[in-house]
Amino acid sequence: MLNNTNVNKMVAEFIEKLILEAEMDKNVEKDVFDQLKKDLQERLENRINAVILSQIREDKLEEFEKLLDSGNEQEIQSFCSLNIPNLTELIASEFLNFRNRYIY
Repeated sequence: MLNNTNVNKMVAEFIEKLILEAEMDKNVEKDVFDQLKKDLQERLENRINAVILSQIREDKLEEFEKLLDSGNEQEIQSFCSLNIPNLTELIASEFLNFRNRYIY
């Protein structure tokens, strides 16, 4: 669901900063570090996707599933924007919650 290039880039940059801020990169081999980044990025993407799905009304789920199957990112984003009025805030909140989980 979360396949938009800009969003993927934001998630990757966020994870990179998170790892440095939490000092998870200290004394770790490159392959372990790369796997850590990949795992954290997948976790955050999964959490964002779960938040998006939780906000879609039940009567709109079938339509949303068809859009997901089509793979048309622009239509998916448009659907989410129209059907989840506070989408930006929800995603931002998920970023903060994720950060707090690993920093504190």
